[in-house]
Amino acid sequence: MVAGGLGLAPMRPVVDHILADRGSFGRVVLLYGARSPQDIIFEADLNTWAARPDLELEITVDHATAGWNGNVGVVTELIETRGLDPEATLSMVCGPGLMMRFTVAALEDVGCASASIFVSMERNMKCAIGQCGRCQYGPNFICRDGPIFRYDKIKTLFRIADI
Repeated sequence: MVAGGLGLAPMRPVVDHILADRGSFGRVVLLYGARSPQDIIFEADLNTWAARPDLELEITVDHATAGWNGNVGVVTELIETRGLDPEATLSMVCGPGLMMRFTVAALEDVGCASASIFVSMERNMKCAIGQCGRCQYGPNFICRDGPIFRYDKIKTLFRIADI
């Protein structure tokens, strides 16, 4: 799992589900990036998860401040250091659009198949039934067809910066 900034919020239930049924999952890795140490959210959860021997957690910040002793850099830099087995990896990505674009590229660079990458395409929604068009993403309506999409299904749209 790769979360950036507020993208950790929708990732929390995924982590909680996995930890509640831990025996059904293999290696679990959570990579989280924030702009600065002050922007890290859900610190209590992160501390709890970091203490678990059955979950690998790495946190990084784009810009360190005094007293920060952790990783500094973008979250995508953590992907290549994880030693992922591309054929056994299912990835979930949630965060700002630019971060997600670089993250899926980094996952593909280490050999992960686009069909094994899931991205959260949450957008501002109004009607929530696919009628108003506010959340249209190519032929999809995020409120009706998503918000989670398998990356290979939206790959061509995903690389367009303004969509």
